[in-house]
Amino acid sequence: MSSLQDEIYEPDVIVLGVFGNTNKVSEQDLQENTLNLILQELGRTPDKVLIPTEGNSSIYIECWAESLHIKRQIFQPDWVRNGKIAQILRDDRMAKECTHALVILGQKSTRLEKFAEKLCKKGKTVFTSSHNQQLTQLELLHSSQPPLKASEPARKSDRGIMQMWQKYQKKAEC
Repeated sequence: MSSLQDEIYEPDVIVLGVFGNTNKVSEQDLQENTLNLILQELGRTPDKVLIPTEGNSSIYIECWAESLHIKRQIFQPDWVRNGKIAQILRDDRMAKECTHALVILGQKSTRLEKFAEKLCKKGKTVFTSSHNQQLTQLELLHSSQPPLKASEPARKSDRGIMQMWQKYQKKAEC
């Protein structure tokens, strides 16, 4: 008889969701300053990458994933059906599927910063890349620390989108 216990091995699946985009970075810079650093931190390649359709960065990330034989899934917002909140709805769909996130922050809006904090609070591993390609990993705050205060949206359009999104969430709850 064997004294070893039979255990079912469940591999940790890494699904990397990419949020935000940029057109101001080269493919080589994105790979060296962001993607390769994430690979080093994770210790292995992701099992799947979720990519938005906007921006040159999405094209570069798709090429990078293809070269490493990583499964890719492209997410496109439905502007016709959902209007101004299409991007937010698409990001929420991606957020439900991903276990890790790369958030490419913009210079003008804080929407993606707040979104990254929200993902981190949900227990996901979150990396942010600033407009000057500085990569940061967000840490989950302990409950003893006060919650972060959300700043006012940078533009009126952000405020309108957030109001529409809150109305949508209330309808979904009913």
